[in-house]
Amino acid sequence: MGEDEKSPTPAESWAIIDAQRRQVRESLSSDDRMLYGIWGLAWGIGYVAMFFTVGPEGEPHLLGGSIFGGLIVAALVFTVVHSERRASGLGGAGGRMNARLGTAWGASFGASFFIYGGMFSAGLEGEGVGVVANGLPCLVVACLFMASGAAWNDTRQYRLGVWIAVVVAIASVTGVPYLYLVMAGLGGGGFLVAALADYLDRRRA
Repeated sequence: MGEDEKSPTPAESWAIIDAQRRQVRESLSSDDRMLYGIWGLAWGIGYVAMFFTVGPEGEPHLLGGSIFGGLIVAALVFTVVHSERRASGLGGAGGRMNARLGTAWGASFGASFFIYGGMFSAGLEGEGVGVVANGLPCLVVACLFMASGAAWNDTRQYRLGVWIAVVVAIASVTGVPYLYLVMAGLGGGGFLVAALADYLDRRRA
C-alpha cells in the first residue's frame, strides 16, 4: 500500500465520523438562525409599528395591527415549513412528533384569530383589548417553543420559550402603549440573541 493510500489514524477516523454526523444533523433540522431571526425581526418591527399607531384609548390601530399581523403570519408560515422540512427527513416517532408540533403552530394561531373575532364581536374595546390581544398569541409562542425544546431536548429553544413567557408577563403589567416597546426590545431582542448564539455555535462546530 502506497503512502497516499494508507489508512486514516483513529483520530482522523473519528473526525470524519463527527463531520458526517454534523452534516446529517444539520440536513434534518431547521436552521435556528433563520427561525429565531425571522421571529426577532417580526416582533421588533411589528411591535414598533403597533406602538406608533396605537389609538387614543390604547386600542390597537388597524394599520399597526395589519403590519404586525402580516409579519407574524410570515414568521408562522416559515416555522411550519421548516418543521415539515425536519419531519420529512425523519421516520417513525420522531417524524410524527415534529409533524404534530408543526400542526400545533397553525392550529393554535388559528384558534387565536377566532378568539379575537369573538372579542370584537362582543364589543370589547380600550386598553384591555390591547393587553389581551398581545398576551394571547405571545403565550402561544412561548408554550410552543417550550414544547418543542422539551420534545427535541433543545435547551436554547426551551429557555427562549420561558423567556418569552416572562416578557409577556412584564409587558402585560406595563400596559398599553409601552408594552409594545417591551415586547419589541425584550421579546424581539431575545429572539435575535438566540439567533446570534446559534450562529456562534455553528462557527465553533
